[in-house]
Amino acid sequence: MPMSAGKPTVLVTEPLNESSLEYLQEHSKLIRVPCERIDEAIADADGLVVRTYTQVNEELLAKAPKLKVVGRAGVALENIDLPACRAHRVQVVHMPEANTLAVVDYTIRMIIEMNRRFWPMKGWMSGEDFHAVRKQTFGRFLVDATLGIVGCGRIGSRVGRAAAGLGMRVLYNDILDIRVDYPAEAVDKKTLYAASDIVTIHVPLDDTTRRFIDAAALAKFKDGAQFINAARGPCVDYHALAEALRSGKLSAAAIDCHHPEPPPKDYPLFGLDNVILTPHVAARVPKAIQNMSDVVFDVIAVLQGKTPKFPAQQET
Repeated sequence: MPMSAGKPTVLVTEPLNESSLEYLQEHSKLIRVPCERIDEAIADADGLVVRTYTQVNEELLAKAPKLKVVGRAGVALENIDLPACRAHRVQVVHMPEANTLAVVDYTIRMIIEMNRRFWPMKGWMSGEDFHAVRKQTFGRFLVDATLGIVGCGRIGSRVGRAAAGLGMRVLYNDILDIRVDYPAEAVDKKTLYAASDIVTIHVPLDDTTRRFIDAAALAKFKDGAQFINAARGPCVDYHALAEALRSGKLSAAAIDCHHPEPPPKDYPLFGLDNVILTPHVAARVPKAIQNMSDVVFDVIAVLQGKTPKFPAQQET
């Protein structure tokens, strides 16, 4: 596309929805390159739109003298060096609310999946087979279970509300003094781990949460507890988790976020019957994907000298 006079150059290195790409084409000179070839085009970029795998660090920023804004089409910012961006006077914007409801739905589904069994009837069954299935029992009432939530922000707080609506006892832990508008109790991690039948984490990745679910933490869990990670892969020591699942310390786990991604062939969770593994798909709802791609509106706003709706530097 030939560059129109006055239009900024925006570089996109990972997939976006078509409507968002069309918006960029209308308001900028759009250049698309895969993240592994970003060096070929970054020098001319006024704006950069990334998702999960493009690393925005000092090395890249040093090659981007014109760069004014980086848009993260998503929530997490661990692939973007915020201090380095500030030092280079590059604004960072993202979409912190984009996938909240999708991840809440996923988490509640996994709570139910680990605690109930449903035997689909895909066609005709003999009377013997039909009644054999009906005689099976599995699981428990969720109203009898305690859910422990580590990280009670946008996602964690909504998971808690849904769980409370199902009659579950809800415990939560957060680094901030969070107050919720439903029955729930704020406790320390030690109390949460020991009292919860199910522990779900909803935290960002930083120095305090990297591998914080390790062997020492898992040893504090209630015997037979279940664990869900739809937050960040590096928050968990998966070798320790696999051992806890094999030993029976944990009865089940549901894991959507892995480290690394994709997991290697010798991933310690492969082959375990009491774990549900999904390939980082909790947010893959069409509306959520569009929400994430909508970061382009803030990217263009910054390039037009306007105030963006979701500046990352103001996130706490």
